[in-house]
Amino acid sequence: MVEFVGLIKVNVVKGTNLAVRDVMTSDPYVILALGHQSVKTRVIKNNLNPVWNESLMLSIPEQIPPLKVIVYDKDTFSTDDFMGEAEIDIQPLLTAARACEKSEISDETMQLGKWVANKENTLEKDGIISLVDGRVKQEISVRLQRVERGVLEIELECVALSQ
Repeated sequence: MVEFVGLIKVNVVKGTNLAVRDVMTSDPYVILALGHQSVKTRVIKNNLNPVWNESLMLSIPEQIPPLKVIVYDKDTFSTDDFMGEAEIDIQPLLTAARACEKSEISDETMQLGKWVANKENTLEKDGIISLVDGRVKQEISVRLQRVERGVLEIELECVALSQ
């Protein structure tokens, strides 16, 4: 049986300059996977710059795997086309959330840490971990991998099981 240490709320904000998989456009959707769980956004028709602004929830297992983000193009009569993927390490976010849980900090807004963008990772810009209204959040902009182009913006929020 898998033990869970918390929940992660993932807001899939938008995609930018996604790859064309139909004649001139695509019908993208996003799958988020954490361990053996997966959730999916709705399909946005005919759009290479979709705005989902859709929040999805996943349980965080004790052995914390990376959050996998996969973008597909929805096809009616054939297999959906791959449009890119990225992996996100959620361990720093969870560590910051645990530290805040044990501290006296509550309603202050402050930066707790950051995941620095560099040539070895898929970040488009630094992923800042912040405390906002008592919630630990991280905004991430990732370049999609194994595809010619595309950026995905997501917001992560760690929710402790004690809440």
